Amino acid sequence: MSKDNGRGFSLFNKLMRKAFFVKLIMTTALIAIIPNLASNVVAYYKVSRTFEQETGSNKLQYLNQTINAIDIVLNRIKENSNLLALNQSFQEFEKFPNGSYYEGLQGEIPPEDLPALYGYLEAKKNAFLTINSFRLSNEFVDSAYFYDKNKNLVITSENDGSNRQFMLDAFYDKGWYDTLANASANAVFMETRIAKQYQSAEKSILSVIYKSNKGGNALIVNLDAAVIYSEIINKLNHQDEIYVVSSTGNILFESQPSATGQPLSLVLPGHEQIVGKSGSLVAELNKSQMLVSYSTSPLLNWTFVSASDMEALSAGTASIKRTILLSAVLLVLFSVTLAYLSSRSLYKPISRLSTLITGKLERKSGHTDEIHFIGNFVQSTMDERDFYKEKLEESLPFYREQFKYSLLHRHSLTIEEIEEKKAYLGLDFASEELVVLLLALEDGSNRMEERSMRTSDLYKIQVIDIVKKCHAIRTRYFLVDSEKDKIAMVLNCSGIDQQQVFRIAQHVLDDVNFELQSRFTIGVGRRCATVQELPQAYEEALEALKYRIIYGKGYVISIDDIMIDSESEFIYPKQKEELLLGHIKTAREPEAHQLFDEIVAEINTHKNKLHYNQIMPMFMQLLTGFMNTYSQLGADASAVFGNETDPYRELLDQNSMDKISRWFHQLIHLTTVYIEKEMKVKGNQHITKVVDILEREYSQDISLNSVAEQLNLNPAYISRLFKQITGQPFVDYLKRVRIEKSKELLAQSDLKINEIGKQVGYGNSYYFIKVFKEMIGLTPGEYKKLYGS
Repeated sequence: MSKDNGRGFSLFNKLMRKAFFVKLIMTTALIAIIPNLASNVVAYYKVSRTFEQETGSNKLQYLNQTINAIDIVLNRIKENSNLLALNQSFQEFEKFPNGSYYEGLQGEIPPEDLPALYGYLEAKKNAFLTINSFRLSNEFVDSAYFYDKNKNLVITSENDGSNRQFMLDAFYDKGWYDTLANASANAVFMETRIAKQYQSAEKSILSVIYKSNKGGNALIVNLDAAVIYSEIINKLNHQDEIYVVSSTGNILFESQPSATGQPLSLVLPGHEQIVGKSGSLVAELNKSQMLVSYSTSPLLNWTFVSASDMEALSAGTASIKRTILLSAVLLVLFSVTLAYLSSRSLYKPISRLSTLITGKLERKSGHTDEIHFIGNFVQSTMDERDFYKEKLEESLPFYREQFKYSLLHRHSLTIEEIEEKKAYLGLDFASEELVVLLLALEDGSNRMEERSMRTSDLYKIQVIDIVKKCHAIRTRYFLVDSEKDKIAMVLNCSGIDQQQVFRIAQHVLDDVNFELQSRFTIGVGRRCATVQELPQAYEEALEALKYRIIYGKGYVISIDDIMIDSESEFIYPKQKEELLLGHIKTAREPEAHQLFDEIVAEINTHKNKLHYNQIMPMFMQLLTGFMNTYSQLGADASAVFGNETDPYRELLDQNSMDKISRWFHQLIHLTTVYIEKEMKVKGNQHITKVVDILEREYSQDISLNSVAEQLNLNPAYISRLFKQITGQPFVDYLKRVRIEKSKELLAQSDLKINEIGKQVGYGNSYYFIKVFKEMIGLTPGEYKKLYGS
């Protein structure tokens, strides 16, 4: 055998004798390497994922800014269209008597028709001027049409500043007519469309149809899609390709006009499901990884989509990824070196211990390593210790029960001594915020003949086992066999109120009575600040049980209940309930929430003097008030609760004041939203009637109260609703109607100023002159000189 082979065999034997040393090096190296490699892999993917999420979030923010800008522009146009439809000039043109007759006049006009024809033409001229002003008021408006169904007439305001009128059959752009015929809402946003122009080429526009209050008349506002895209959508986010998609999946706006009206599937195949949603994803488009972000406008139900090149976006993270890979390689090399050096230091004590034991024990063949040899010696020592430990543990249950029993009776132990003994006996229970529940076995139960068994240890074990299985107990506690017919339960009440303690006691009582078919009573003492006060609380629980003769057996009786009876009775706040229901009827949600909180606060002030069984009926009474309110309003309760929901059962399932309060707040919100929605639908009908009354009866002594009385409505409700819909107060609108009528009389009649004032509803001529000048800037006399016939 060569010297090299001899050295190799000697080295192998040496390593075999130090097998643990080899394992220690390998284990230490793996422990050091694996977490480092794992952390680097996680960091690599986390950087990529975080970058993708943050970039997607930023893109969504840009999209939401774009959505907000579009919503603001379209809302402003919608509001201006509403005001335009309510404009006096438009209403005069719409309501002009025999308008169709004057439109059809041809040839020589009869002299008797000339005055009325002049008035009709004047009204039409004012309508043209109004629609021109509206078109010029917004840079996104390309053109505007007014369709008068009764006259079968379309008047236009073109983007070149011209005005024209057409019969509907001869009109060059009728792409909006079918949508108008099928529209149920007052305002309808159409999808972008290619519309014919009067003289120029076709143009991509977005049409907004606003239906008039009269017949099938409508105002059609055409917005320039290219201007909206360039001035809003592309300006806010010019780096990415932006698409605006309708709820049906068709492209409304895009940088290439040719794509307008095409389905989204042609641009983003396989991702049509993003319509109507919000989020971001990475998709492969045109053989490139693209970050696609999308968000939906709640007003228009349009989906805004941006597509960004992931390769261009992630160029900045390439250096971070290279750094992570390089650090991973260096950490592996460093970990291997460190494992060898640390293993040598760790092995020194084991080597010395092995040498020491070898002098006392004969090493047997077959031991695989040093640790196995040392382990045999240690095992023999531990076996001897475990023998004595078992003897000690056999007596511990008796000492534990004796110690717990002593805590309920008068003793001289200090807090420190109690804590030391708890640790020694291995007991785990709280030393602060405690309450004693004393479960008593009643002689008057169904099993009177089994008295000897009930008082036996076996029967008490059954009771203790049932208590331990009670799911209502969610805090630390311990049980004590305190007397021959009583079992004490010491409960940690930190973080729970007195009502929850009552509820736990009631659940325990129900479980024991049901399982054993017997009757038990629970006495509850006052709360203890520390474990040293348990004897007093135990005596109070015994005292509470004595009151079974008054309260009856089979109940939870608290020492506090005995004191409650001598105090003033809590009076339910009925007036506040009635005010709350009044707020509900008028859909005043903030006031309803505030008043409910006041009712809860009043109950909370007295809750320590009220039992749980007294509090729940109060809220049941309040829920009944809600149900009666639905009935009085003719509302459908199932629209609020759902068809298969039992609100009374749902309320009973709320097992704390906080849950009851949250449940009622949710109910108030759902109820007021439902009632407000119903009121809004009826509101538009009411205001239409109010406007008709003002147009007919302006010359009479008319007021908000008289109009409300005619419609059998609340004046405050009419006032609030009128301003919300028309944009101006009731009084201002009435003034405007009267002054417009007086202008006609001043221009067309020879009546005196005071007579004209009386005819339009102003009995006091001085007040008429004051109002006229405030609104027109001229006195009636000055106006008559300028415009009178």
